[in-house]
Amino acid sequence: MMTAVRNRTIRNPFAEQLLNPATLDCMPRGDWMFGMSLTNRVSTFLQDLTGGADLVEAQKTAVVAAQVMTILRHLPVMAISGVMIALITAYVAWDHANFTVFAIWLGGFVCLEAVMLALWWKNRNRAPETLAETAIAVRRTVWYAAAIGLSWGSLAALLIPYVAADNTIFATALITSAILVTAFSLMALLPAVLVFVLISGSLAIASALFHPHAEEWPPIVGLIAAYMLFIPWLAVSYGRAFLRHLKTDIENRENAQVIGYLLDEYEETVSEWIWETDPAGCTARMSSRLSAKLGTTGEGTARVPFATLLGLVARVDDAGFQEVRSALIEGRAFSGIECQVRSGGTDQYWRISGRPIRDDAGTPAGFVGTVRDITAEKEAKNQIIRLAHRDTLTGLYNRASFTERLENAVRTLERYGTPFTLLFLDLDKFKLVNDTYGHPVGDRLLAEVSKRIQAIVRKDDCVARLGGDEFAIILEQSNDAVFAAKLASRLIASVLEAYVIDGETLWIGVSVGIALAPQHGTRPEQILRNADLALYRAKEDGRGVFRYFEAQMDFAQRERRILEQEMHQALEDEEFRLCYQPLIGSESGRIRAMEALIRWDHPIRGEISPVEFISIAEQSNLIVAIGKWTLRTACEAATAWPDDVCVAVNVAVPHFMRSDIVADVEAVLQATGLPAYRLEIEITESLLIEDSDDVLNRLIALKKLGCAIVMDDFGTGYSSLSYLLKFPFDRLKIDRSFTRDIDTGESAKAILMAIASLGENLGIKITAEGVETADQLDFLVDIGCDQLQGFYFSQPVRHEDVAPIMLRNFMDSRQMSLHAEIRDERETRRNRSAG
Repeated sequence: MMTAVRNRTIRNPFAEQLLNPATLDCMPRGDWMFGMSLTNRVSTFLQDLTGGADLVEAQKTAVVAAQVMTILRHLPVMAISGVMIALITAYVAWDHANFTVFAIWLGGFVCLEAVMLALWWKNRNRAPETLAETAIAVRRTVWYAAAIGLSWGSLAALLIPYVAADNTIFATALITSAILVTAFSLMALLPAVLVFVLISGSLAIASALFHPHAEEWPPIVGLIAAYMLFIPWLAVSYGRAFLRHLKTDIENRENAQVIGYLLDEYEETVSEWIWETDPAGCTARMSSRLSAKLGTTGEGTARVPFATLLGLVARVDDAGFQEVRSALIEGRAFSGIECQVRSGGTDQYWRISGRPIRDDAGTPAGFVGTVRDITAEKEAKNQIIRLAHRDTLTGLYNRASFTERLENAVRTLERYGTPFTLLFLDLDKFKLVNDTYGHPVGDRLLAEVSKRIQAIVRKDDCVARLGGDEFAIILEQSNDAVFAAKLASRLIASVLEAYVIDGETLWIGVSVGIALAPQHGTRPEQILRNADLALYRAKEDGRGVFRYFEAQMDFAQRERRILEQEMHQALEDEEFRLCYQPLIGSESGRIRAMEALIRWDHPIRGEISPVEFISIAEQSNLIVAIGKWTLRTACEAATAWPDDVCVAVNVAVPHFMRSDIVADVEAVLQATGLPAYRLEIEITESLLIEDSDDVLNRLIALKKLGCAIVMDDFGTGYSSLSYLLKFPFDRLKIDRSFTRDIDTGESAKAILMAIASLGENLGIKITAEGVETADQLDFLVDIGCDQLQGFYFSQPVRHEDVAPIMLRNFMDSRQMSLHAEIRDERETRRNRSAG
């Protein structure tokens, strides 16, 4: 893997230039790397000597560059020492017989060294960067070696034979020292040192052989010959050691680059950065990404304590930062310390770890550690906590958090006697808005309501959305009834104000139930139940109001639970029965239908009105069982009536929605044999806001069975005329409240006339309930109501009394027809008088 990474990632611009084919083509052939125009065979031999034959081209390039730079580093010492030796030699040779020639040599030597020093000064900080530059540098070095070897060798030939005998040894020692210094300085480049040794040694031997006293110089010649053998051998050994060191250095640098690459790649893929300090606590190394996060550069972090750099972004009072700083000062390891910082203009969270390091002697050498950006992790954790405790739609506390806050309030009450108040809120007419305009509008409406509630309550009060359109507020440290009443009034007034959402102006209301602790309970479930009872009373009292919990509410709730239990038994014991109230045709006066009305004959309580138990049944699943029993019983009774008399059955909203009403009706019709056209299903307008599409589909299915669909209590509910367009109702039943007001006001008459006209235009028949007087009858017949119902004709009667009332109606129908004739005659006379 390391090899693959190295081959893929390590870039050496110098080596790339060396291996560039265009560059190679422009260079002279032969092994330029080892200087001059050596043959390939000699080049290979020299490479084998130093162990460089196995190097690849890029490595050879790096080796030559290092050799050249090593010689350049030694060049000033070599030049200065050579000039000093030359000057000392000049002093020794002052009385030389041919001093003029020596002076010329000296001048030439000084010029040579000056030129080399000038070249050194120019290139002292610049290594060869291209193939051509490297070749030139090697060539110059070899030429310099030849020139300096010729200089020192010629000096020996010029000086030694002619100096005084007592100075011969001293002069020889000076020249030998110069030759040795130069040879060792050139040791890094084998061709240069070989050229130098060959030239300088040859000239030195020649000067000894031609000395006037040559017979005295064999030892000197032997020493020079040994020098010519020893120096090349030493150069080869040095070259091998130099090459091994260089190889190791290159590998170390490559490994460092690989490690650096891996660390950079690691830092790119994870949010973790490495840092290191020296024994003084100053930053020794730091990843580039961490430097960027700290707002510093790599150079800017050197010699600066890591704690100081961290303090640039961390809050001074942050506990995590203080702990990290203390650990660095005390020299102890630390792990996973979280610090809050501000970097790049944003608040972030870092997790910092570090451990002390020691050198081979066990002495503290600083710290090494990591910094991890855990901002995303922290935000995700906070989001999870927020989702666990907050309502996602409104941002209020959710039910779980509300329960926890309520339990805390109760514990505080028990321990310290601290009171609190609980308010239950339920939005009025929200469901209508939600189903009419859609859930997105409903969600935005809930969010707006939440804002209004939060704007009114105190900052420390707990506001929660319990679900749907239900809210709760805990007023901590307060059970002031007056304060709670004022707050509830403000909430009601605020929620009641208009909302504008997507260009639509909407109105809703809110009902509030209030329970005070400890007056109304000391246990969470008790306080919850009592606040809910108060809310229920507020809704019963017309909505848009608030109510405190009262003891009789608890009594009423217990009564409701008892009635619910007794209704279960009443179904089994057949305590329910049906009464029937006739619906009269306005033209014929004949009974056209009988409406089935349920009654409960309680064995102890006596007859119980539907007003008392139907609402309780609707809040439980009992309404489905009671509704099915009513359907079956009414249809069975209708089979004994004349074929032109229908039976009308009210279907409660919970029954319609909680069961398969179509299957229920179909099963009853099949079981009783009653034709479907004789069954009228009465529903209320509130059903149509439950789930419009589902309800309409069920109504259409019932209509396909052949049943008539009647909208009961029309005008008292939501009265959205769009329902009349979506579904073709067979009949509308006008609520008795409009009929009752005929005698007292013109508004009711106008509404009734409008409804009758609407029915006529839409082809929907109209039934009027609550007819009790002849004047009401006359008006309703005049405006076109084709069916009438009320005490004027008959009160609800038991099943056994239906046959007699039908017979009596048949007999009285003639009187009804006569009444119609008299009315028509009266109208005719009135018109004539007007004419």
